[in-house]
Amino acid sequence: MKYSFPSLDIPVPAVLRLGTVVIALESWSAIKERSYDDFLGDGDKSWLAGLQSSQRRAEFIAGRAALHHAGTALSYDVTGMHIVYDPGSGKPQFTSLEDSFHFSITHTKGLAGCIASRNSLVGCDCERWDRVIEPQELSFDLFGRAFMSKRDFLIEWTRLEALLKLHGRKLSDVIDRRVQPLPGAIIEAYEDDIDAPAFKSSFELNGEFVFSYCVGQICENPAPVKS
Repeated sequence: MKYSFPSLDIPVPAVLRLGTVVIALESWSAIKERSYDDFLGDGDKSWLAGLQSSQRRAEFIAGRAALHHAGTALSYDVTGMHIVYDPGSGKPQFTSLEDSFHFSITHTKGLAGCIASRNSLVGCDCERWDRVIEPQELSFDLFGRAFMSKRDFLIEWTRLEALLKLHGRKLSDVIDRRVQPLPGAIIEAYEDDIDAPAFKSSFELNGEFVFSYCVGQICENPAPVKS
């Protein structure tokens, strides 16, 4: 399979507007922790206090910074919103979607991203091109076929992760390595859960990362814009 998608060379942090969705990107480093008082609410500060690893803290802060900027682009102040975690997937979400928006957060070493939309289900995932991984060991387990390169594998990997996140799921929920299900069946099953197939796309960022995202059904009652 040949992949064709944009290759962006842009300074980060950045906010991208793509149709009905917004994607916010943040860089991070475990060496120096950034300030966060202007965008972390009390609940997130409590969660952060429980993280001991400097890497976990840095990626968490960057992810919340991305959520803050994505929310601002949609005219929301997320610092006043209460975020909870799904007990099954661990996915962060607002306690109520009646006065908020849909979002998904992703991290990899050096990058965090958030995709957000008022009226569409969304999911995202990112990876570094130089991630140490052997695609041949996982290709048939996840996709039922081999890939010509690690690059091709990472594109499909991030797209599958993004689709699962759109539904609030994780790979371990649907992959049983003993039966090695084909990904076509996985993707088809999840797309049956929504009225229209999820739109899946990717872009390369600054020659270092692949960022993939999915956009699902348009909700009948989109959240109102905050004044």
